[in-house]
Amino acid sequence: MNDGIKDGKSDLAPERLFTAVRLSPELRGAVGGMCRRLSRELSFAKWVHEEDYHITLQFLGDTDPRAIPALVSALRKAAANFGPFTLSLSEAGVFGATAAPRVLWAGLGGETDQLRELQGRIVEATLPLGFRAEERAYKPHVTLARKYRGEGAFDPGQLDALTREEAALHASWRVDQWVLFATRMHNKPMYEIVETINF
Repeated sequence: MNDGIKDGKSDLAPERLFTAVRLSPELRGAVGGMCRRLSRELSFAKWVHEEDYHITLQFLGDTDPRAIPALVSALRKAAANFGPFTLSLSEAGVFGATAAPRVLWAGLGGETDQLRELQGRIVEATLPLGFRAEERAYKPHVTLARKYRGEGAFDPGQLDALTREEAALHASWRVDQWVLFATRMHNKPMYEIVETINF
């Protein structure tokens, strides 16, 4: 629980929240198709449901449901006078050990400075409510799969071929909204929209 917004004890279960930019519906479908093909070649334990593709802005964590209205109000103020911008997918990469990466991701191109400005506004807006920014540097990306489980070592060369051949990794979309997500563990899709905030 975030101590800055905790208001005594509650019988309501906390909501695990985060803010994010979603891919466009068309791009979610294209990337989903790409990943279904890729899953036949790369053995990852979990491939992300296509409705869950997103770029995290700020992870908020377990939050008292009674604090959500104030949180939404702060988020709407953070987006005031902020206009739409364009992003694109630009490459594929991994986090973790090269031989057995923990995350397969798609990188971003386009107006990433606008994305970073929005992320900074959100962090600033939620600070008075008791939320904290992560200490590590912000590295926006779209998670595609988690936990490599192949019998042999992961071959990074496959990512070069993927980036060259897959049209989905060069597609762009107009970002004119972002969302507050709640995590529903073990559900498919796993993320439920709590609030949509338009520019």
